[in-house]
Amino acid sequence: MAEIWPVYDGSAPTRGEPWARLPLSEAVRLFELKHGDLVSEVNTTPRFGPQDRDLWFAGFKHVVVRIEAEEARQSKWKPGYYKSRIRPKEAFGRLIRNALVPTLGEKNVTRVAWEPTVDSQGGAALNITVVIPPGATRRLTGQNAIDASIALRTKLPEIFEQSVPIIQYTTEAELSQVAGS
Repeated sequence: MAEIWPVYDGSAPTRGEPWARLPLSEAVRLFELKHGDLVSEVNTTPRFGPQDRDLWFAGFKHVVVRIEAEEARQSKWKPGYYKSRIRPKEAFGRLIRNALVPTLGEKNVTRVAWEPTVDSQGGAALNITVVIPPGATRRLTGQNAIDASIALRTKLPEIFEQSVPIIQYTTEAELSQVAGS
């Protein structure tokens, strides 16, 4: 499985665990990787920006995909770290959408938006808005919503280890009404 890592500039590029582990073909598709995106060997953590400071406070600046030797052998990829052209915020949204679509259906998910928040107990949470097309409410059931929440927690445990996902569903029209008021 390919590991998806958010990366800081500076001397300490990562902390904790990867955001997700995905099959290589899925990682290549989601993060638009090319063979020329290889930035370092698998045993050398890539570093970006000035190396004389730890710049974690500036937030994630890059997304890298780590491909292990075993998975590389089964494909035409070399083992190592590949830098995605996708910015971290968009990459995070793609991971969320990718976890939800198999359960909800491609035609039922227009886009996904997210923002950090707190839950009712004051703990870290993630407010996820799934924008659905008109008519999707006839195709989606309460069970779909439950299954989507479970899929999110199952596929992205590293992301939600500390945060509770709070998922809401809306249409573009409903969003426009809220924005207009």
